[in-house]
Amino acid sequence: MVVESNSGKYGITIACVLLFGKDNTIMSVLPQYKTDAIFRVENLDRYDNRDVVITNLLDSYERLMEFGKKHLNDLFVLDGIQSISARDRILREIISNILCHRDYSSKYPAKFVIEKGQMYTENSNLSHGIGNLDIKTFSPFPKNPTISKIFREIGLADELGSGMRNTNKYTVLYSEEEPIFSEGDIFRTIIPLKNIATVKVGSDKPPIKTANKNRR
Repeated sequence: MVVESNSGKYGITIACVLLFGKDNTIMSVLPQYKTDAIFRVENLDRYDNRDVVITNLLDSYERLMEFGKKHLNDLFVLDGIQSISARDRILREIISNILCHRDYSSKYPAKFVIEKGQMYTENSNLSHGIGNLDIKTFSPFPKNPTISKIFREIGLADELGSGMRNTNKYTVLYSEEEPIFSEGDIFRTIIPLKNIATVKVGSDKPPIKTANKNRR
C-alpha cells in the first residue's frame, strides 16, 4: 500500500498487482502481460504442448514449474555423494529469473521453451550491456527489487547474482555443458539438454534403444 503524495489517496503498486492480483485485475493494468510456455520436440512446425500463463507471479511460478517437470526427465545426478534433482534446481532459477527481472512495461511476451537439445527463456530487459555474460566477472543489477524481495522471503529465489551461478552449476551436472546468458533488450538464458532429457517412454512411444556392449 502506498500514499499518493499530492492527493493523500491510498493505492497499490504494480508489483503488488503482479504478485497477488486476480487475473482480470492484472489484465486491466498490464494487458500485455503473459508468459508463453512451449514444448516443441515432435511437432517442429508448431508445438507439442503450450500453456499461456497470465495469472499472478506466485501462481505463474507454480504453473511454469509444473510445465517444466512434465516435459523434462529428472535424470540421475550426483552432487558429490548426494543425489539431487538438478532439473528442479535449474527450473527454479530460470523461472524465478524471468518473473523477477523482466521489464513489465514492454509488450514483448516472456517465453519458456523446451526443445530437443535445448531449453531457453526470453524476457524483455532493461539492459546494462550487450552480449554473453561471464559468471566470473558479471555485476548483477536489480530490476524489480520489490518482486525479488518477496520471492526471496518465500524461498522461490536467492540473493541477487546467485541465480546465474546456481544455473551454471546444475546445468553442468544435468547436461554436462554450460548454459549461455545473453544480455540485451531481450535477456536470454539457454540451457543445453541431452536427448534423453526430453525422451518420453510409454505405450504410444517406441522403446529407447541402448547399445549392447556384450554383443559379438
